[in-house]
Amino acid sequence: MSRPVSFATLTTTLPTSDEERGRLTRNVGERDQQLYEYGRSGYRLAASVTVPGGDVVTVIDTLTREGELGDDDR
Repeated sequence: MSRPVSFATLTTTLPTSDEERGRLTRNVGERDQQLYEYGRSGYRLAASVTVPGGDVVTVIDTLTREGELGDDDR
């Protein structure tokens, strides 16, 4: 029997300006913590996509988790 797969996405906006270094560091730290928490819940990073913009780069992470029916979802 196949197991259901849960998907989750994280979106992180990273500034590109040197003047925004504090915000960059904070956002990278928050992303790292979120990925860690999802990992502890059984999720695995499936893909990351970066989308460049004018003043920011957006990182979109897709995570997956195989589980049994009735598993708690995040």
